[in-house]
Amino acid sequence: MIMKWLIIAGCLLYTGISRAQDVLWSPDSLSASSPNYAMNRYNQLLGYHDQLMYLTWPYISPAVTRTIPLRDGEGKNGYWLEGNISNRFVIHKGKYYNPEILQRLRFTFDVGLTPRLTRDSSSPLLPTNNKFGLGLDLLLSPVSALLKEQTTPVWLTVQLHHYSNGQADSFFTKDENGNQRNNYRSGDFSTDYVRLLFNVANISAKDHVISAAIGWQQEVDPKGPLGRSTELINSYGNQRILFSFQWLKASRLVTINNLLSSSIKKVTKKRQFSFRTDLEYIAGNLSQFPLQNKYRLGAHAYLTYMPSITNEVGFMLHTYYGRDYLNIRYDDIVFIGEAGLYMRINKR
Repeated sequence: MIMKWLIIAGCLLYTGISRAQDVLWSPDSLSASSPNYAMNRYNQLLGYHDQLMYLTWPYISPAVTRTIPLRDGEGKNGYWLEGNISNRFVIHKGKYYNPEILQRLRFTFDVGLTPRLTRDSSSPLLPTNNKFGLGLDLLLSPVSALLKEQTTPVWLTVQLHHYSNGQADSFFTKDENGNQRNNYRSGDFSTDYVRLLFNVANISAKDHVISAAIGWQQEVDPKGPLGRSTELINSYGNQRILFSFQWLKASRLVTINNLLSSSIKKVTKKRQFSFRTDLEYIAGNLSQFPLQNKYRLGAHAYLTYMPSITNEVGFMLHTYYGRDYLNIRYDDIVFIGEAGLYMRINKR
C-alpha cells in the first residue's frame, strides 16, 4: 500500500515542478517592457483555468441508497486518498515574434488521470479516469489589451478527448437477488467527447482575477479501439451544458510606509487564494439511466490556498454533489468532501 501512495504522490509532485513567475501584474517597468510580456500574461492566465491538480483525503457518502451495496475492493470501508494528475502539454503557444493569429493560439496535448485508493483489503486502486486528447485556446480579444494594467480578455477553448478506465470486464454486475448496477471494480467504460468553452476574465493587476465560462460538451463515437461503450447510450448522457466561475486573489506588490521615518518599503505578497466552481448539466435522453430521478446536475466547489506561489504546492478543500465523476460509477449519486494538497504549474 505504501508503494501505491509513493507512486501517486511522486507523479503529482513531479508534474508540479516549474519556474514560478508573476505575469498577471507588473512589479516594475523592466518586466512590463519585455517584448513577450503580453504573451506571458496570456499563457499564465490560461494556466489558471486548466484542470486543478491535487492529492487529497476524500470522504464519500451516498446521497441515494445504492441498489447493491459496495463490495470489498470497491470502497466498502472508505478511501485513503484521491488524486487528480492533469496537464495540458504545450505543442504551440504564442510568442511576440509570431504572426498575430499564432500569438492568439495555444495548442496542447491533454492528459488526465484520477486515481482513488480504497481502505479495503490490500487497499486496491479503483479503475482510474484516463483522459487524453487535443486542446486549442484562441484569444478573441485584442492582443494589445494584455499590456494594460486592468484588462478583460476573452478566449475560446476547444478540446477533443478520449475518456476510459482501461478495464475489460462486463459493464454490469448483479447480486444473488438479481439486482443490477454498474461494475465499479472492473467494468469496461469508454467514451469520447468534444468540449467547447467561451471564457471571459477580468484582470486587475493589483488585486484579482475574476472569470466565468459557459460551454457545451457533445459525446462522439469514433468506433474502433477508441469507440464508445454501447451501455452508455441514453444512460450516461450525450450532451452537457457547462458553467464555471473562478475568483483568484493574485500575488501583488504592496507599498509600506514606515511611521518612524520617511522611507518606503515595497513587499511582494506571494500568497494566493482562489475559489472555483464547476457546474455540469446533462441534457438529452436519459431513459436508460436506472434511477427515476436522472440527477442531471453535478456541482464542484474548490477553495485553494497557496502560501507561496514560488513553491507551487498549497492546500485545497473540495466538495461535490451529483453523479460520481469516477468513470463507470456514474450511476452512484454521492456527496464528496475532501482536503489535501493542491499543485499548480506556471508555464512560460
